[in-house]
Amino acid sequence: MDRILNQLIQLQELNFVLSEQRTLVPKSRLTDLENSVKELITNLPQEIAILYRGLQERHHHQAAVVPEAHGTCSGCGISLPTSLAAEIRTGKGIQQCPNCRRILYHLEGAPRQLRKRLEQTGRPRAGVARFSSKELMLPLIEREDRDDAISELIQLMATKGFVENPESLLSSALRRESIISTSLEHGLAFPHVRGVEGGGLTFSLGLKKQGLKFGSPKGRLTRIIFFIVIPSAASVFYLQLLSGLIETFREDSARKKILACKTSEEMWTALTTLTQKTIP
Repeated sequence: MDRILNQLIQLQELNFVLSEQRTLVPKSRLTDLENSVKELITNLPQEIAILYRGLQERHHHQAAVVPEAHGTCSGCGISLPTSLAAEIRTGKGIQQCPNCRRILYHLEGAPRQLRKRLEQTGRPRAGVARFSSKELMLPLIEREDRDDAISELIQLMATKGFVENPESLLSSALRRESIISTSLEHGLAFPHVRGVEGGGLTFSLGLKKQGLKFGSPKGRLTRIIFFIVIPSAASVFYLQLLSGLIETFREDSARKKILACKTSEEMWTALTTLTQKTIP
């Protein structure tokens, strides 16, 4: 892949991580991340840096660099001219979507989300029902380490028909964890994958009541794990969802209530009740 395109992908990922960390830990010092972003920007040709910043502003700090997926732009969904798709797959030079102007790249075996519909109730879905389902609740994570726990949550989504390419999802999730852990205080963690093709913002939730090591602050154990798949165009909604979940489970009573659940049905009832005000 073109060196500059690689730099842009890395830069975007670090910008997303910065936004997440400011949501997760508002008062934290993020000097290393901020310096890494500045270094990548400085090393870009000036015209490319200006283009990237302009696209960020145009798309309200959502994805400015997105994968080409089966001949379409994963940012806006438009079908791309065959000649342009072929150029993108060579990995040489900067190619842009003719509709949304996002910078495009080819990602072989990109994680893919199936278009399974979440539970229908006869009326428009609201709250967490827009993003999950009782099918995606896992009351007992069996594995004992971080990577295997994330894999269990991904396999649940795959088994229930919400995603495919689970191996690719796991690889992407662990690559994201290598930048900075998605674990927080209060035994919470939010591993995730961005740029998933198709579908909508969706999460599974798993419980490990005795806890496991996830890279939490001060080595504390993690007990409540949300795995989230994020389409390219859903970054803003993701941060809103993340903020609502953190606000909910910052409360000790909320954590105790969800951890007391023994079935997926109990988990779903507790989750929908607890998040009524934080995720309307």
